[in-house]
Amino acid sequence: MPLSLRLASIERARPLLGTLVSVRVVAPHEALGHGAIDAAFAEIEAVHRLMSFHDPDSDLSRLHSAPSGQPTRVDARTAEVLAFALDLAARTGGIFDPTVGAAAVAAGALPRPLDAVDPAAGADWRDIRLEGDQVALNRPVWIDLGGVAKGYAADRALSRLRALGALGGLVNAGGDIALFGDEPEPVRLRAGPPDQAAFLELDNGALASSGADEGLTRTLRLDGRTGRAAPRERFACVLAETCMKADALTKVALAGDWGFVTAEGASGLSYDPTEGWRGYGSLT
Repeated sequence: MPLSLRLASIERARPLLGTLVSVRVVAPHEALGHGAIDAAFAEIEAVHRLMSFHDPDSDLSRLHSAPSGQPTRVDARTAEVLAFALDLAARTGGIFDPTVGAAAVAAGALPRPLDAVDPAAGADWRDIRLEGDQVALNRPVWIDLGGVAKGYAADRALSRLRALGALGGLVNAGGDIALFGDEPEPVRLRAGPPDQAAFLELDNGALASSGADEGLTRTLRLDGRTGRAAPRERFACVLAETCMKADALTKVALAGDWGFVTAEGASGLSYDPTEGWRGYGSLT
């Protein structure tokens, strides 16, 4: 009589990164599954600690309180996310701008950072100098990595699940979802009237959404070029190879530049009350 392998499917959740983060794993046995989830949450907690906007011990808080021009060493993970953010800011002409922290504080979307030097008028992402793990601010700015850090944390957590022998896994950080395994994941996108929800399947990749339901805290969806927020009723979902990339590109999509999004090899869906649902890239 052939033996059958009973796989363990385990899911746990914790409040982190300003949202509720859930981790699900398919593993050969429960011990491996729980160990993999513990390691995944450890990665997420590290990103939360390093890139928090308001934690006084985070890398960002140390940058915000440092004198202008003084190099500050940051964790390699913070440097990696900053490098990604600065590259995307340059290539989008500032549509994506990681220095919108002051605007987010003014709008009540973020708390004012403690002991931070007030940001200089007109300062932006161009005032950040990054060399290896050394960061210096030419002029004071408040860096907000919230969205891309959330996506990066999901990517790191999923990598840990793979490395520890999980057969499948899903990390959902408040709508930033990273997935691997044999089974695609159905995703319901909530925008507009309840009877107009959209559905898609995520298969070994990542997606991020930006819309009305964004975690436990209010977010500010700014076009970095103009400083204006996207209308609250506008929604964008981007599918990409990593969650960090998908999250960052939702900001570009909300600004209307879906041409850039698809040129990056991503695809997605948008919702606007005047146009309804529209698909881009492979989802057209």
